[in-house]
Amino acid sequence: MTPELALDLLVKAAVIGLSLYPLARPGSSHFAGKAMGVRAVLYPATTFLIPATWWLAGRPEPYPFLADIALGLPFVLDAAGNVFGWFAFKGFDAIPHAAGWFFLSLAFGLGIAPLAGEPWIAFGLVLGFGAVVDILWEVGEFLLLRSGASGLQLTYENTIQDLVMSLTGAAIAALAVATVLWPPTGTPATLFGWR
Repeated sequence: MTPELALDLLVKAAVIGLSLYPLARPGSSHFAGKAMGVRAVLYPATTFLIPATWWLAGRPEPYPFLADIALGLPFVLDAAGNVFGWFAFKGFDAIPHAAGWFFLSLAFGLGIAPLAGEPWIAFGLVLGFGAVVDILWEVGEFLLLRSGASGLQLTYENTIQDLVMSLTGAAIAALAVATVLWPPTGTPATLFGWR
């Protein structure tokens, strides 16, 4: 087993384990109002996105380990924050939004950079992806809040902080993809540079 595969599997196991743990302890106070049931379905499902895409594409080379690991890290951070009660610390919520959207946008950027053709195009696509996903996330939280079924407790200030931190993370990822992680010359113009 390669180190990349081992780390990838560890991240996936952490996402699944940490996401499902709250279902075994539903009475814990730090899970109240966090829509843990939704997270227990959504977060583990994300661990199959890149492997399924790779499989459906005919298992091309190279396997995008960095993107797959990056895709799992936002969900590990958020789920761990809930399991260990880190969200009770003032300001902690900014960390999963900044770091989470950095890694989420990075995973997307690594996939589309070979198709973008130019670094500035990739920059715009990655930044736009991060912004749109966070807006949709915040809309989803708002709808869950309004439904009354989730028990979410959100404020206007929290939503604005989330938007700013997520956009910051996405902007840093966009810059990374357009510079230090830009595909080398000769990379096929395919998803993830697959051959």
